[in-house]
Amino acid sequence: MAVEAIGNPPPEADQLRAELEEKLPHIISSFSQVLQEEYGFKDLRVGGFSVVPVDVAVSGISCNEKGCDITQSS
Repeated sequence: MAVEAIGNPPPEADQLRAELEEKLPHIISSFSQVLQEEYGFKDLRVGGFSVVPVDVAVSGISCNEKGCDITQSS
């Protein structure tokens, strides 16, 4: 599963992207399990999500069938 960078990621983003791609199937599986066991969403599975660095000021994340857009605060 590919991890896509948006914007101008720093050089260390390549290492982080590689780590996320390696662990992403387990992360998504775990997220699905939490939704089912802790929140009762038995008929749902996670298909994807966005990861945003904490130090980036984000005012919103919107997603559709094609991808996600991240709006940065000004």
